[in-house]
Amino acid sequence: MKRGSLFPFLALLVAATLAGCGKDETQPKEAPAPPATSDKASPTPEKTVSWFMSNREEMKRVLKACKDNPGALSKTPDCVNAAAARDKLIVQEMKDAVKGGPK
Repeated sequence: MKRGSLFPFLALLVAATLAGCGKDETQPKEAPAPPATSDKASPTPEKTVSWFMSNREEMKRVLKACKDNPGALSKTPDCVNAAAARDKLIVQEMKDAVKGGPK
């Protein structure tokens, strides 16, 4: 190749390479990462299914938070336990309705 024809080729190559280097501002920002889990006791221990069954208002609050941010929270122990408690309560209420009311 002649030097005169090599320069436009290299300029085009450099321009194409640099075109992808800037941060695209149209992409959505990443959601904050969930808190890291560790072997140490957390400041607020996870609540059990039976605890959520006895504390329905807290269960509703946790389920709302889990629904609002499922990517970060859906697999956390509190979300899993609150959903399990909700499911158990629904089944129990259905059984009670078939039997004619709670005993």
